[in-house]
Amino acid sequence: MGMNPSKLDRWPRYERVHFVLVKRGHRYERPWQGFVVGWRRAGRGWEALVTYVDEQADGSGVHTDWFPQARLRPVEVDPNPPRDDWF
Repeated sequence: MGMNPSKLDRWPRYERVHFVLVKRGHRYERPWQGFVVGWRRAGRGWEALVTYVDEQADGSGVHTDWFPQARLRPVEVDPNPPRDDWF
């Protein structure tokens, strides 16, 4: 392999989505950006343990809390962006 990898040299797609947006209380508030750490059963549904960043928090803006699945929106991540996006 030379210095320039071929176009076939790509990362595999992620099977599970771990990045999410967490809806806040008001529909016009900007959602938090989060990372799913784990899942648990909650009654008839599911909850996710999410580590997220609250930009408006005083002190440390990084938190980890349980959220119902209905408040989460998955964010698809492509580890193989177009070549020009890396530069």
